[in-house]
Amino acid sequence: MMRPVQCVMVFLICISILGAGCQRDLLDVDVSGIDAVVQLERFDRALFDLDQDSINGAIGPFYTTYGDFFDIYNVHVINIGQASARRYPSFLSMFINDPTNRKVFDYTNKVFTSMEEINGQLTDGFRHYLYHYPDSVLPRVVGYVSRFNQGLFTVDHFVGVGLDQYLGADCSYYGLMGTPQYITRNKVPERIPVDVMYAWATQIYPYNDSLDNLLARMIYQGMLVYFVDAMYPGMEEHLKMGFSEDQMKWCYNNEEQMWTHLVEEKLLFSSDPLVIRKLIEDAPNTRYYTVESPGRAAVWQGRQIVKTYIERNSKLTVHQVMSERNYQEILRQSHYNP
Repeated sequence: MMRPVQCVMVFLICISILGAGCQRDLLDVDVSGIDAVVQLERFDRALFDLDQDSINGAIGPFYTTYGDFFDIYNVHVINIGQASARRYPSFLSMFINDPTNRKVFDYTNKVFTSMEEINGQLTDGFRHYLYHYPDSVLPRVVGYVSRFNQGLFTVDHFVGVGLDQYLGADCSYYGLMGTPQYITRNKVPERIPVDVMYAWATQIYPYNDSLDNLLARMIYQGMLVYFVDAMYPGMEEHLKMGFSEDQMKWCYNNEEQMWTHLVEEKLLFSSDPLVIRKLIEDAPNTRYYTVESPGRAAVWQGRQIVKTYIERNSKLTVHQVMSERNYQEILRQSHYNP
């Protein structure tokens, strides 16, 4: 277990702040001339507003409108099978008319009465996306209710968003399901634009698992956070990481000690799945550090490595950075040494 830090030198804090400022300058671009608009489509409303007599007639238009999204939603999200199956209409009817499902939808619809703020953030983020990827086709962002089965998925040019996974940290449903506080903390509407961008990045840039170890996972996850940074350069860092402000401060104050611990304990090149999970997955804290650490602290450190790599290769575009699949080479070129 890493020992808690008792004091931190002022000059280290200054270096961290200057580094963050430098990176923001590289990403703080002018998107005022890009007039794209992205709105979260409310498939949940279209579905739950159906009456019993219109279900059969709605299936074809749903397919036409939502394509692959509709298939994934039926088969993998609410698990009622393909829409072409003979009994599909009755299964869909049961899902829509289930009293609990309707209560969840009604609750969700009240939380998301207005989509103006979220749509504004999605539009801003995807304008940045078009700045960095000018020849790209924007994805369609589609909201659904699944009775808490799945939060996000991507397929083709769709990003599906389970709105019932963003009902607020104090939502009673999460308490009834026994969802831990470290998870419910991020089940808030404000997380949707960040999570959409993070999911879209995983669609464009899948993980290169040819050499799978902790370092590779750290840097890949750090690259995904960097992608979100590029799309939302003005957003506060702790919101993009899903940390509290105190947890964010802990990471900066303990950056050197975290790195030393990973190196001295020979964890960086570990391919043990348990070791990797404990360092990069959501948890009350990061198992190998102190109880004050956030879960996924090693992901933040991966982001720091990516940032130092970019500072030494400032002419690289976002796409060029994200396309690098040799994670160990990123570490080597970064000369990362907090």
